Amino acid sequence: MFAVHLNLLDVSTAPTGGAGAGAADVQGALWARAVPGDGLEHVRARSVPGGVGLVLYVRAPHREAAELRAYALLDRALAEGPARRYAVAAPP
Repeated sequence: MFAVHLNLLDVSTAPTGGAGAGAADVQGALWARAVPGDGLEHVRARSVPGGVGLVLYVRAPHREAAELRAYALLDRALAEGPARRYAVAAPP
């Protein structure tokens, strides 16, 4: 299992639902869209200034595969719903 660290930026101008709401939205979206092939084991999400800090724990044969799985899942999770207000700060 590999830990994949990501930072998301809030790209929306709409107000958020309060402290921690963004992290909860992103974490919920990740779990809602995760499939067994993603290898997602655990998610840590916390609100940080300007966005959300994430650590996705992904089961994979090597780090590159874990990162590819994490980014594919994140693309799906950020495509719709409340989490769409976020974008990956620095894609690979």
